[in-house]
Amino acid sequence: MWSSIKQNWSTARDSSSGVPTDVTFEVQERGGIYEVKAHKYYLALVSPVFKTHFFGPFLGGNKDIVKIDDAPVEAVKAMLDYIYLGQELGWEIKTLEEMFEIACLADKYDVVGMMETVKDCVEKMPISLDSVVETAHIADKFSFIGELSELLLSKCTKFLSQVLCSHVLDFSGLFSKSEFASSAAMLHSLVLKVDLPDCSNCDHFPCLHGQLVPDESWADDPDYPCLDRGCLLTDEDGGHWTVFGYEPGDMFFNGGSEGPGEFVYFARKTTFTTDGKPHLIKDEDVQIVLGDGACIYFDCKKCDGAVPAVHLPKRDAMNMWDTEGNTDSNTDSD
Repeated sequence: MWSSIKQNWSTARDSSSGVPTDVTFEVQERGGIYEVKAHKYYLALVSPVFKTHFFGPFLGGNKDIVKIDDAPVEAVKAMLDYIYLGQELGWEIKTLEEMFEIACLADKYDVVGMMETVKDCVEKMPISLDSVVETAHIADKFSFIGELSELLLSKCTKFLSQVLCSHVLDFSGLFSKSEFASSAAMLHSLVLKVDLPDCSNCDHFPCLHGQLVPDESWADDPDYPCLDRGCLLTDEDGGHWTVFGYEPGDMFFNGGSEGPGEFVYFARKTTFTTDGKPHLIKDEDVQIVLGDGACIYFDCKKCDGAVPAVHLPKRDAMNMWDTEGNTDSNTDSD
C-alpha cells in the first residue's frame, strides 16, 4: 500500500502530473541561489518540522519558501528523493561527506526513517588503510550528528584494531594532508583504549607469525614469548621445524664468567599432510642456536598454531629423546 502511494508521489514531481508544487526550497550555495520545488502536504506527512512550518502557528516569514544556507543543493535534492521515492536512491555512489550532508538535513527536519537509511549506507561503505584517517576526519567534522559520527569512528577504530592484530602500523604514514594529523592522533588514542585480542594461534599480540626469533638479548624480557615445546618455526629456506626440547642446561656457557653465550633448542623437521596434520620426520633433528646469525622465524599459521603434544617425541628412561613414540603423523591428537 505504502509503496504504491510512494509511486504516485514520485510522479507528482513531474510538471505534467497536474499536481502543482506549492513550496520552493531556496538553497544558497557558492554565492548563487538554487530553487527546488516540492509539495507542502507530502513534506508534512514525513516531517513534523515541515508540518509545523507549513500548517502550524508559524509566525512571520513566507510559508511558501524554505531558505537553506547550511547545506548544498545536491543534499536537498537527495532529501526530496528520499521523501518522494523512498528507494532506489542511488546513494551508494555518493561520497562519505555527501552522506553526512544528507544526514544533516535528516536531523534538521526530522524526516521519518531518513537517518536510518543514511546509517545503513555509511555502514556499507568500505574502509581501507588509505582512507581510514580521512574517514575519521569527516566523522569528527560532523561530530554534532552524534550517533552517526560515533558509529563511523567506531567503524574506523574496529578496522584499525583488526589490522593491528597482524601488522605494525606507523600512524603518521596513514595520511598525506596536514589537516588530517589531529584525526590520526584521535584514532591512535581510540585504538589504544581497545582491548586488542591475542592471536588465536600463537596466543600473543601482535601475532608472531613471520617475526624473527631474536637472540639471547631478549631472555630477561617478560613480555617476549619463549620457544615452548611444540612451537613451530620456519627457516630462511621455508622449511618447518618443531621445537621439542629446551632446558636451562641446554644453554651453552661459552661467554666465560660474563654469562651465557647462545640459546640452543632441539627441533625436528616437520611437514604437513593434506589435511593439515603435522608429520615430524624421525632422524632429522637439529640444534637451533640463537645468536649465531641464523634467521629463524615464528610460524603460527600451520596446523592452527603450535604442534599438538601428541606428535612430539618424549624422553626415555635414559633421558634421551625417543625415535619412536608419538611422532607418527597418523596419530590423532586429543
